[in-house]
Amino acid sequence: MKKLRELNVLDLYGDIFPMIMTQQVRYNNRHRIHNEDLAQHSFMVAYNILKIGFNYNIDSSTVYKACAMAIVHDCPEMFTSDIPHDCKTKHPELRDILSTIEKEFIKEEMPELQVLYNEYSQGTSISFNLVELGDAISVLQYVNREILHGNKHEDMQIIKNEVSLRIVKLFDKLEKKLHINSEEENNGK
Repeated sequence: MKKLRELNVLDLYGDIFPMIMTQQVRYNNRHRIHNEDLAQHSFMVAYNILKIGFNYNIDSSTVYKACAMAIVHDCPEMFTSDIPHDCKTKHPELRDILSTIEKEFIKEEMPELQVLYNEYSQGTSISFNLVELGDAISVLQYVNREILHGNKHEDMQIIKNEVSLRIVKLFDKLEKKLHINSEEENNGK
């Protein structure tokens, strides 16, 4: 058996690099009462996925993979920071540039996440759909709390309206995908 010093597990697993996510503030160009960092956001996305998976009776392997993707989906923002949604919408060319930078970052700095991040980036699986839905619900939860706590800035209502429509569309998409998968399973039996 190797000695602890030879294994260097304390350095390997004690690395504070992932904690950068606790310092990256979301909604950084909005008037807000509460800060939400990337780590908090990722937790809420994963929680929302667990809840959706339970309510829709989605198999646990799909839900757990989605939860892992939720943890990973914003990790590149440790390098790029959280570029606000309105900025990316106004300048769609940023999405392609960021995609390249983010994949490179994961490959070089967090290779243990590369397979999962690449699958998330492909955007085709039910797990991906769950992450997108969990992410949108997290935004709704954030703006609901902001409004409840007195944030009367019009940005919050605009974000709430936009994300509410997105959530409805994402649930429709998920339900269709689950129905298609269910039919394929039934036809295969």
